[in-house]
Amino acid sequence: MGKTVYRSKIDWWAWLCLLVVPVSMWFTAFDMPWWYAVFICGGLTALCLIGLFGCWYEIDGKSLMVYMFFRPTRLPIDKIKSVKKTTGILSTAAMSTKRVSISFTDRSVLKSFAPLEISPKNRDGFMAQLKSINPNIKIL
Repeated sequence: MGKTVYRSKIDWWAWLCLLVVPVSMWFTAFDMPWWYAVFICGGLTALCLIGLFGCWYEIDGKSLMVYMFFRPTRLPIDKIKSVKKTTGILSTAAMSTKRVSISFTDRSVLKSFAPLEISPKNRDGFMAQLKSINPNIKIL
């Protein structure tokens, strides 16, 4: 089975932040020297774009790869205990309030008791594919 890529869901408020923050930076840099506007504001705008688009998820064989800021983290699908749909804004730095919470059987996978919360665009397809790879996963 090949790789399946799930892009991260991005809510309207994240798009609003992407618009407001760089526009306000560029507006305040209007009286500054050109190099300030290009290097500082341009760099911070690029950082905002990387934060918004630098997150996706990939299922490759028996592994779930989570890419955050283009850094991959490999997680074993056979150690997933349960997955469930969650909503909320307080628990993680995802770009959407509609998330999937993943709990593992072994605490050493994440080095934490807290579940992994991610926000794939197609939550149902993502959860179904995990379940097809590991039938022991409980869908809550």
